Amino acid sequence: MGGTSATTPQTCLTLWQKAFTRDLDWRKDELRDVVFWVIVLFSVSLGSVYGLLGFQGMPCFVSYFAGVVLVPSFYWSSFLGVDDEDFGGKMEVLGDSIGSGAAAFVLSWVGLFSLIH
Repeated sequence: MGGTSATTPQTCLTLWQKAFTRDLDWRKDELRDVVFWVIVLFSVSLGSVYGLLGFQGMPCFVSYFAGVVLVPSFYWSSFLGVDDEDFGGKMEVLGDSIGSGAAAFVLSWVGLFSLIH
């Protein structure tokens, strides 16, 4: 019948399996998808903590924006072993994710704060 195709184990991995595996080859769109979800999860988590604890003010925004750059950068450079310069730099990888993450952060922060306090 037909010939067999030689596929590497990497091509059979889903995006989420790749997200938890070190030293794989990444396409730009795959990395940006995973970074988007890392940022959204981080944003909702931090917003929920700030809302539950009743934090208010500019220090929350400053710490969020510092964290939203540092956490994903640490994730892809230390955990995944990806060099962001291969994809056009840090801001190219973060791309549009920061805006969506900021919205998720503010909604979870203000929502929980308003419910509890």
